[in-house]
Amino acid sequence: MLRAQLRRQSQAGTKASGQVRIQNMVVFSVGGQRLAARTEEIGGVFPWPGATAVPSDTRFVASLVRHEEACLPVFDLAAKFDRSMQGNESLCLVVKHIDGPLAICIDSQVPSLHMVPRAALQYQLGDDPDIAGSCLAGDEQLPLINLATLGVTSGRPA
Repeated sequence: MLRAQLRRQSQAGTKASGQVRIQNMVVFSVGGQRLAARTEEIGGVFPWPGATAVPSDTRFVASLVRHEEACLPVFDLAAKFDRSMQGNESLCLVVKHIDGPLAICIDSQVPSLHMVPRAALQYQLGDDPDIAGSCLAGDEQLPLINLATLGVTSGRPA
């Protein structure tokens, strides 16, 4: 509750003072491809524990990882973007997905936090529903990925 009150106060102050509205983004890479995602879609990052293959009919989900007391399904983002993971020192990105927590194997470079002006976000519809558009983080124009709905198609039954 306190967080919501502080957020309302900061938004009111932002509007009153004419400051630029900011979107917090996490920048990470998968198979050398850099991507940006909204921080509210990230549940954490930890060393890649190794995955266990499981039979699955879900596209890009064919393994599980253990995290604390839970098993998380792994979404193979590298395969989706036709990339290959390099090296043994990968990290696990936990995603706050609409269907529950999800794990993604990412490159060993620690993700970075960027405060991006909302004017630097370009939302656009394209062929891939997992890509919301792009954003300018630092000097880079990066694809903006929808992690919360990753792999969910628009024709999926409710």
